[in-house]
Amino acid sequence: MVRNLAKIIIKGLILLGLLLIILKLLEPLFTESTTSVWTNFYAQEKDSVDILILGNSHANAGIDQDVIRAKLNANVVTLATRGQNIYQSYYCALEAYKYQTPEVLIIENFLFYERLTMEAFVNQDPTINDYMKRYLTFEGKKFGDVKIKEARAFFKGSLVENMLPTIKKHSRWTDIGKIKRRLYENEKKGKQRGTTVVSVSSSKEYEKQSKFDLDKYNLLPDEEKALQNIIDLAKEKGTKKIILLTIPFYKKYRNKIDYNSLNEPLKKITKNNEGVLEYIDLNRIYPNWNRTYFSNDPVGYNQHLNYKGKIVASNYIIENVITKAFNKPVKINKHDSFEKCFYNKTIKDSVISNGNLLGNLEKLNKEGFKASEIVNQIDKVIILEGWMAIKDKQSTFEDEKLLILIRDSTFIYFSSPSQISFKERKDVTKYYEKDNKLYDYSGFNVKINSEQLEKGKYTVYMAIKNKTGEVAIKNTHKTIDVR
Repeated sequence: MVRNLAKIIIKGLILLGLLLIILKLLEPLFTESTTSVWTNFYAQEKDSVDILILGNSHANAGIDQDVIRAKLNANVVTLATRGQNIYQSYYCALEAYKYQTPEVLIIENFLFYERLTMEAFVNQDPTINDYMKRYLTFEGKKFGDVKIKEARAFFKGSLVENMLPTIKKHSRWTDIGKIKRRLYENEKKGKQRGTTVVSVSSSKEYEKQSKFDLDKYNLLPDEEKALQNIIDLAKEKGTKKIILLTIPFYKKYRNKIDYNSLNEPLKKITKNNEGVLEYIDLNRIYPNWNRTYFSNDPVGYNQHLNYKGKIVASNYIIENVITKAFNKPVKINKHDSFEKCFYNKTIKDSVISNGNLLGNLEKLNKEGFKASEIVNQIDKVIILEGWMAIKDKQSTFEDEKLLILIRDSTFIYFSSPSQISFKERKDVTKYYEKDNKLYDYSGFNVKINSEQLEKGKYTVYMAIKNKTGEVAIKNTHKTIDVR
């Protein structure tokens, strides 16, 4: 009897284990994002993170981590997610400080945009988009005391179902279309960047609109408490600098709201935590940014910086805000990021133009590309055509190809995968007398909105990363003067 009962228990445990494994394997099909910020965070060695970022999509759109990594030689990690608020950031900080003690903590101030008390946040309608976004800071977090506390604080339902997205979101089991998209997602390789600018028509809509739904950014008592808890935790653990950072707003919106409603409480908190806390409002640094620094989002309160705005804002953070303590020796190898190669002042052209990349920049706006060209920003679109391939390597459509336009150390433009299309170039393979269609897929066409470029003279580089991670870069010795 006892033996039979033991067998039943063992079989039950095995079955339960198999069920949990199946639910875990199916989890990516039902989570809010195909990738989690926690995946990268947990991959870091203990106490190796120099700069930690908390925030929402405004932080992701306004802070270029690769630029900061390259120019400071610092390890930067972000836990910013779409729609995150300060209550969620507190639990992100609780989990993060179990593994890391960053020297610098950046807290992005659009975290206060919701203007919700803790009670109102917890009791949001579970079917709305803002409610679903809260899973982005929750899913992917390791099972432990912080995740249990967060589940009980923020989510309705049992603890077990909240820990398992496959069960919690059982209503999605029949959404075959979405499941297929998750299974067969095939995005262009490389870092996607904000490549749009606020259109002239959208700019006029801002002028017409006299009032916006969100016209105050005041700090609620519950929000202030959550912020102070993060600050106290960081100070206790040994973080040397905490930055409250406000990413620029589009001025035609900012000038029609009570923008200063957030200013005074943040100044007060900074004064109460003098010595470790710094409040930086980039709206006061760049008060007159026009539409070309912002993405063409729907007209409203949620304007994000585009890539142009992101470059300028990130360079200000580096030069004027971030500590200069990250003076580690810099070593460059062929698998490093493009940003590390170009933003590091020790890199010489002779190092990166070592013959590993073959190619030519042949056309500008469908005309032959001379050694130096002038582009008027009124023309808007710059079309660059040519070909590139790593020497003696099979060129494929899966290679990450981009153009890099360098004005100076404060403004370097890396093209986005969304801006490139690929072309067959059998003539290249034929010219080099190669077999196996070696360079047949080396052609490219890159379209860049000239309004995304600061005015000035740019040298154009070609760069490619193949599927093995090998990087090759070449100076075309051709320039574009944007006027």
